[in-house]
Amino acid sequence: MDTSKGQKRIPVGSARDILTVANPDPNYHYRWVLDDPKRPGRLQRFLTGGYEIVTDDVEVGQKAVDRSNKKLGSAITRPDGGSTLVLMRILKEWYDEDQAAKQEKIDDLEATMSRDSKEGRIPGTSEAGYGTFSIERKK
Repeated sequence: MDTSKGQKRIPVGSARDILTVANPDPNYHYRWVLDDPKRPGRLQRFLTGGYEIVTDDVEVGQKAVDRSNKKLGSAITRPDGGSTLVLMRILKEWYDEDQAAKQEKIDDLEATMSRDSKEGRIPGTSEAGYGTFSIERKK
């Protein structure tokens, strides 16, 4: 149901989606990164990996009263207990390359496991194994 101002009505008791990025740039993959004081250097690791901190004027989550204090050009963040979530993004091309590299490692491991099992060994060892297993991917 729409309100008289053309906005979608959100029932009072419904959950609020506070982390969705509205109208993201399709050339980027977005991710919330935990900036935790107990794990220093985490943001730097992402920056070194090609991510950048999002400072654009993008809309995050559903409309909220506390959005008015956001400074133009500042990092987009959300509190998370004693830590902070920072919105970061990486070029989609780089993200896809990273995902393909991770999948290649998984494929190699699965091939080794399957070969070892077919040869009657416990995968990853030279010990004799018992039984069989199969590897399937959910789609």
